Order: sequence, then C-alpha cells, then structure tokens
Amino acid sequence: MEETYHLRLAAIPNPIPEKEARIYWNCKDDPTPALDEGLRRASYLYIGSYGDEHEPENLHAGRGHCPANRLHSWLFYIGTIDRYQAPYLDDELMAQLVELYRPRSSDLPARAIELPQLESFLREHLGLCLLTEEPDPETFA
Repeated sequence: MEETYHLRLAAIPNPIPEKEARIYWNCKDDPTPALDEGLRRASYLYIGSYGDEHEPENLHAGRGHCPANRLHSWLFYIGTIDRYQAPYLDDELMAQLVELYRPRSSDLPARAIELPQLESFLREHLGLCLLTEEPDPETFA
C-alpha cells in the first residue's frame, strides 16, 4: 500500500544549529534540544499531501507532481545543500515557494490549501526559519 505524506510548514522563531539540522534532514533519532524547542514554539500551516505517484521521474528539487511535494523537495534541497540548516524565510525564498506552489498542468490530484493561505502564512513569518513537518498520524486517521 502506498504511503501518503501530510505536510505542514513550521515557521521556527530561532535558528537551528547545523548539527541539529543535519540530524533533522537525515531523519536520525539523536537529541536535538534547540530544534525541539523551536518546533514547540513554531507556527504551523498544513499545506497538503502527496504520495509516491507525485514524485518526479527524475528527482530534481521542486519538480514534483503536486504543490506539497514541490515545496518539501525544495526546502529539503536548500536545507541540505552547502550546509545543513533550517532555511531562512526572506523575500526571495517566499517568492520561490509561492511559484513552486502554483498549480501546474502536470499536477496529479492531491490535497492542497489555496495559494493565498500559503502567501499569507509566509508573509506573516518573514524572518523566521522554515522546516517541513508531518502532523501527528491521528490527525488524518
């Protein structure tokens, strides 16, 4: 059975140390006290869901077949290239995320919020760090 990923954006008020960002992006279980505190204090926005069918044929950041997949792959890319980090939300990143979230003719059906909701959340959280998070499983049971 195919797995469905439900995705939230977490706007984190404090920078995450590189060591903890590495643990986060590599899905390790090592302690991450600064990240844990940041996630407790974060603002969240559910942005949509995706499954394996939404992955692009050639894995390239930002080229999935639904908005949530494109956002997740782009944030993963910029969170791991050069150095591990929780990407800083500035005007440039906001513009990139908005463009990636726009519907495309090649998109497959998937749950997604409306673009103005995403734009509003990003505008309200400029200057914070962004990570992608899955909601608790019981939210979508």
